[in-house]
Amino acid sequence: MTIAALRRAAARGAAGLREQRGLIEALHLAGLWSVAVAQPIFDILGRSPEFFVAHETRPGNLLGLVLVLGGAGPVACLLATRLFRRLGPRWHAFSIATAIGALVAAVALATVTQMTDWGQEPSFTVAAVCGALAAGGYVWSSTVRLFTTFLSPAALVVPAVFLLNPTISPFLAPPDGGQGPLDGVTFGATPPVVVVVFDQLPLVSLLDRDGRIDRTVYPNFAALADDATWFRNASAVSGLTATALPAIATGNYPAPDLLPTARDHPQNLFTLFGSRYHLNVLEPLTDLCPETLCETDRPTAGAWLVSVLSDLSVVYLRTVLPADLAESLPSVTQDWRDFAAQDTFIDRWNLRRTRDRRTAADDFIASITADSSDARPVFHFMHILLPHDPWIYLPTGQRFTVHLENAGGLDGNWYDDERAVALNYQRHLLQVQYVDSLLGRLVGRLRALDIYDDAVIVVTSDHGASLRASLPFRAPTEATFTDVASVPLLIKRPGQQAGNVVTTNVETIDILPTLAAEVDVGLRWRADGSNAFTENDRSRLTKTMFIHGATERLEGPDDLGDTLAASVARKFAIFPTGNPTDQPRLGLYDELVGTALTDLRTDRPADFTVVVNSEALLGAVEHDSDFVPAHITGGVVGREDGALVPPLAIAIDGNVAAVARAYPFPAFGHRVPWEVVVDPRQFGEGANLIEVFAVREDPDGSLVLAQVGATDTAPAAGNLVAVEAEELLGVTSSGFFSTEWTRARAFRWTTGAARLSAPMDPESPPTSLSLDVLITGGVKQLQIAVNGCTLFDATVWDGWAETFALDACPLDSSIMEIELLSDVHVPAANDSRSLGIGVGSITLHGGAWGTE
Repeated sequence: MTIAALRRAAARGAAGLREQRGLIEALHLAGLWSVAVAQPIFDILGRSPEFFVAHETRPGNLLGLVLVLGGAGPVACLLATRLFRRLGPRWHAFSIATAIGALVAAVALATVTQMTDWGQEPSFTVAAVCGALAAGGYVWSSTVRLFTTFLSPAALVVPAVFLLNPTISPFLAPPDGGQGPLDGVTFGATPPVVVVVFDQLPLVSLLDRDGRIDRTVYPNFAALADDATWFRNASAVSGLTATALPAIATGNYPAPDLLPTARDHPQNLFTLFGSRYHLNVLEPLTDLCPETLCETDRPTAGAWLVSVLSDLSVVYLRTVLPADLAESLPSVTQDWRDFAAQDTFIDRWNLRRTRDRRTAADDFIASITADSSDARPVFHFMHILLPHDPWIYLPTGQRFTVHLENAGGLDGNWYDDERAVALNYQRHLLQVQYVDSLLGRLVGRLRALDIYDDAVIVVTSDHGASLRASLPFRAPTEATFTDVASVPLLIKRPGQQAGNVVTTNVETIDILPTLAAEVDVGLRWRADGSNAFTENDRSRLTKTMFIHGATERLEGPDDLGDTLAASVARKFAIFPTGNPTDQPRLGLYDELVGTALTDLRTDRPADFTVVVNSEALLGAVEHDSDFVPAHITGGVVGREDGALVPPLAIAIDGNVAAVARAYPFPAFGHRVPWEVVVDPRQFGEGANLIEVFAVREDPDGSLVLAQVGATDTAPAAGNLVAVEAEELLGVTSSGFFSTEWTRARAFRWTTGAARLSAPMDPESPPTSLSLDVLITGGVKQLQIAVNGCTLFDATVWDGWAETFALDACPLDSSIMEIELLSDVHVPAANDSRSLGIGVGSITLHGGAWGTE
């Protein structure tokens, strides 16, 4: 054999060895990825199958998700290591060891987080040490590599165990199991039927001091009660929609391991009435109405996957990060979706239209007709996610805040801060007033179509909520039982014109049997509930709520009247008029509210300053617009950590509108935040002067105000990345984290791939674009493009700013798309985000934008 042939044979052998080694490395990465990333996510989803119901998951969606979760990470790692291989064996070994170490560190971090409450620094230190030892051991120890080989089967075992999970495997079949209308059902009467289920509406929110529906604050609920039977002692059977709504639809108590789908609840409200009625149904979170009876618009497979992965990123981080760091993540609520609020660029533009809860209600009300196209009677059913948080709507339906989060709570539990909870209570009650206006419009529609008098109308809620410091928000406990259980239940019978109040022990499982009795149809199954109008059939001695996935019962008294009265008294102690537009009273210099500054003593300026968020919104108030900035937030700066911050009087145009107290926890992008919710009528049209004063009480009891300087945080006018840009400029965005502050400047980190969409007049386009980068975290490659036209592609560093001419870019459309692509870094042990660049402002100049 020639030397050349030997060399070729050796090369082939080396190539084969590299391929074999590459296959082993792939198995190692796949196995570790499954243990570190896929398994924690699969574990959570296996215990929360409602997630897939809310995302309208079909078999192909589920299999695609499992494939992506199980394979995307290892494939990405392998591609990266292949690139490093070109740099030489040492770089290749370094890249593999780094990937192995990072995955082991993720496993260690999750373990420490679950087993201890150490906090950020010790948790990340332990994780880093474990990752470093694993990386070194993988390079130098054959035993470590052999152990990693033994983990390789996890790449197949983990997804297989997930798919075989009894709570998940049903999603591999059609969601309704081929279910259609029930056979052999006969109706003795067919009046129009209207069922409205509001979400998270506690009865106490609607009541006045005397325990009646507050006619002044909630006139439409009171008007319906004048014509209907109000079951004043009605209660929900669960604090979660996943079990509460099926109980309403089936008349049965919740059972473990059942999903809110037609497949798991084939005998329900929709399959019963669908055998005779035409169904008009709004069911945003559950799948109780089969597709054979209720058509739905589903997202494409790509849009579905993006939405799910966005939510799962938040779910995963909340699982592995220490509690103090997880607080900065979006809340994972019982909505089971949209946790991240970081939608894709394409979806974001249509967000308000597709996800605006007002639009869903408006569309449903408009869809109500007197007759169906096939002459069948109509059954109208609306489950609307109102007044469920986030609380962002005024009674008029206008939005009043740019902050979706509830300051003062985390993961369903309120902090021990009465004022923070009271302000959330205020936001909640404002949104309840909007719900009252929705009810008024719905009843008005029924009257206009001459349906109201002859219809059976049911108005209720799936469950309530508790707004009490140091207690759970939705979970019923002995202390919160009445707040979560007690819900409104109003039933108007055909021809009923006089109101009636019933105080017997009624539960929401009685709604379906009551409806069946009104239309004289026999149920084809045995229900736990019974006709609410048959008082002699009220044999329940307690009230029951189901908790912990319907595996446990929590019982309360059969009459909630006394505890309900106590909750009402507490509400009026906070809101003496019952009207949430008035300031809550918490003994924090309440007497100052409404006082002119000229009538108060003032002192020398305070020794600290404040930031007022979104001042541009306060300087451009339009009372007839969709947004009125009644939620004013900010932060205290120039004060040492832990130093006492006095109460703050917030004045609008020379009058004290509210009194705030700085919170001892971070919120709204500030370490020391404050907030107030003011009566929108306090604002004048256009610009408003907002002043902040520190309140001091002299020894003689008189109050003195010291003006607090406001830090000038406003960059150039028309900042496209400011949180108010959506309201003022019509801008939508993706790939940005929430607002943060540095050097008294607001900025937003990108994820490395950030995009903005701004409306533009093609007849008068902007002439230039300015970008101000406050922080980069080191030298980074940055690419800036406008409508696909590259403006910049080079490295940047901290404190970088530039203005670019736009004359070479295509600006002939009604939308300008701005893209920022950059390298990313993970800043420190106490912040595991992948951060791109910290953008202070992006502004447009010239043309219709008019910014100089």
